[in-house]
Amino acid sequence: MSIGAIFNSASTSLAAQRAALDVTSENISNVNTEGYSRQRVIMETGPTITKNGLPVGGGVYVASVQRIYDDVLNKQINDGTSLQGNNDAKLQTLQQVEPYLNEISGNSIGDAMQGLSDSWQSLSLNPAGISERQTVLGKAQILVDTFHQVSGGIINAQNFADQSLTAVATDVTAKAKEIADLNTQIKMTEMANGNANELRDRRDLLIQNLSKQVGVSYTEQSDGMKVTLLGGETLVSGAQYATLYTNKVGSGVTTNEIRITAAGAPPSTTNPAGDVNVTATIGGSNNSKGAIGGLLYARDTAMPAYLGKLDELAYNLSYQINTQHAAGWNLNNTTGQAFFSPAAGSTAPPALPADYAGYSSSIALAKKSSNPLVDIDTNDIAAADTNPLTGGIGNNKNALLLAGVANTQVAFSGGVMSTTANFYNSLVANIGVDVQGSKNLSAQNEAFVRQLNNLRASNSGVSLDEELTNLIKYQKAFEGASKVISTASQMMDTLLGLIR
Repeated sequence: MSIGAIFNSASTSLAAQRAALDVTSENISNVNTEGYSRQRVIMETGPTITKNGLPVGGGVYVASVQRIYDDVLNKQINDGTSLQGNNDAKLQTLQQVEPYLNEISGNSIGDAMQGLSDSWQSLSLNPAGISERQTVLGKAQILVDTFHQVSGGIINAQNFADQSLTAVATDVTAKAKEIADLNTQIKMTEMANGNANELRDRRDLLIQNLSKQVGVSYTEQSDGMKVTLLGGETLVSGAQYATLYTNKVGSGVTTNEIRITAAGAPPSTTNPAGDVNVTATIGGSNNSKGAIGGLLYARDTAMPAYLGKLDELAYNLSYQINTQHAAGWNLNNTTGQAFFSPAAGSTAPPALPADYAGYSSSIALAKKSSNPLVDIDTNDIAAADTNPLTGGIGNNKNALLLAGVANTQVAFSGGVMSTTANFYNSLVANIGVDVQGSKNLSAQNEAFVRQLNNLRASNSGVSLDEELTNLIKYQKAFEGASKVISTASQMMDTLLGLIR
């Protein structure tokens, strides 16, 4: 090998080892950077030449800087993150309802129903007593107010889920734009033979964060990552991205539908009349993907189910009490007086949810039969089962029957036979099971994602021990190449001395 070849071989080694030291330094610097994938230098021998019939090496060069990355594992992390975001959103909404049905606080519907039942029992001991009758009206008003409070709490939780969709949609659009920008940067960098590994790490982290908000699928294409929603709508394609947004429709409880524009750079202005409505598909099967799916499930499935049961409870309880109360006689020597309103057109059991819809928020004390503008008073309470003019004011038979209404088996929708007390207990238990189930799933998903991230860290993360070992290795190689150059320089000086 000529002295020139020695210089060439050593200089290529210096350049390669310096590049390796740069990469190692970058790895160490980013040991705590979220989403960073460890990089390594791939070195290859230079092209050989034949000298005096023998192959002579051409040094070494850096073939590439490789990113340690497992696409399958990354997809698993994104899927797990999507499920975690879904359960977290469900749990956050469900926990807003739970305090309204807290049986320990002593302010629940169950306590209010028991209080009314006890007041009827007390009235039966003194059917004509003014204080006992006032207690009945007071306990009834507490029950009415408690129904209104719980109904309002469920509606508020439903509204919270509905309004949160706007923030999620805005965040999804922002992430989509950033992914599209990174697609452009990666393409330009790699066309210039640059290293875009860290840009790719940033894009992967964005897709992971995006998966927590909404279920997506993605594929690598020539112009960058293409990201689509679960219904197939394009969210990102190369440098183009779409706008995901909410559009208010309907009346009463605000309902936001979710729409997406066509992809563009930038996308076109939102047009609810022409943009695709993705409300039914964006959350995946049973709204099980992403925070947006969890919010849709809470808004469209869980909360309406709870509110429907609460409405039916209010309907059936008021119907049973009204029926029994109207059969009795009050101190005004009249019968047929309702105790709760609304009561007109009531049937038992209700045939359809529409029959009892809104009852928990509209239930109130009835108006006087003689004056529809005035609430019933103590004289309107029907404690007797006959006219006091003939049966006396001490008759308590109807008050006893009213005291037992909460524990009487009655028919609910679907032919279910239950007492109103047991029906309420089943509603409380149902919500409690749902909350606990969401807590368990949230904890399980969190542990699953953490395990996957630990696996990613062992595969793609930076190990300081390994990097410090590489640092020493590349440093020694750099020193060796420097020594070769020094030796070759001395050889050259010796040859030039011979000539002189």
